Amino acid sequence: MELSGLPSYLKEINALKQTHLVPIRAGLEVDFVPSKMDEMMKALNGFDFDYLIGSVHHVGDWLIDSETQIHKWKGQDIDKVYRQYFELVQEMVRIGQFDIIGHLDLPKKFGFRPKNNIADLLLETVRVISKSDMCVEINTSGLRKPCHEIYPSQDLLKMCFDNAVPITLGSDAHSPEDVAADFDQAIKLLRQVGYKEIAKFAKRNKEFVDL
Repeated sequence: MELSGLPSYLKEINALKQTHLVPIRAGLEVDFVPSKMDEMMKALNGFDFDYLIGSVHHVGDWLIDSETQIHKWKGQDIDKVYRQYFELVQEMVRIGQFDIIGHLDLPKKFGFRPKNNIADLLLETVRVISKSDMCVEINTSGLRKPCHEIYPSQDLLKMCFDNAVPITLGSDAHSPEDVAADFDQAIKLLRQVGYKEIAKFAKRNKEFVDL
């Protein structure tokens, strides 16, 4: 969506709020591109959102989760890509503009995994998150992708739990049938790790709901 589409997007949401009994929240997933953030956030601050999800999709000019650019993974230093990605996540967290971090370990989407142990990098990232007011999305769309795994992985989710990082649920639905898809598996995983509550948002304020 271009910024020019936001007024009609919010107008439609507000109209639905008037005609539906189910609570409806207005949110955005914002693509974190460092060079564009000042312009982006200046524009977004003029609108009334319930939550903003910050997500990293680009490493440099490369859209790492795009099926049309999957060929660019060939010949890459996979560990270097992961490091660049998580350094961008840390940078995004530090600017403090978002409520939720989307699909925390996105580089695994197509099944490309680090060749070496990157636990230190992951823990460093989680500790940066824990110092912020952001929460991590447990995103079930990974189950529908080649990695066949929820974002974040169980090990990374356990790091989040151990560092008191709050969690919220997301299905990353790009079609109606995927709304809340596989939330039963996500909740089971959360309970296995130790979580007893999840976050929800209204007017950029975070509240907690028992699982």
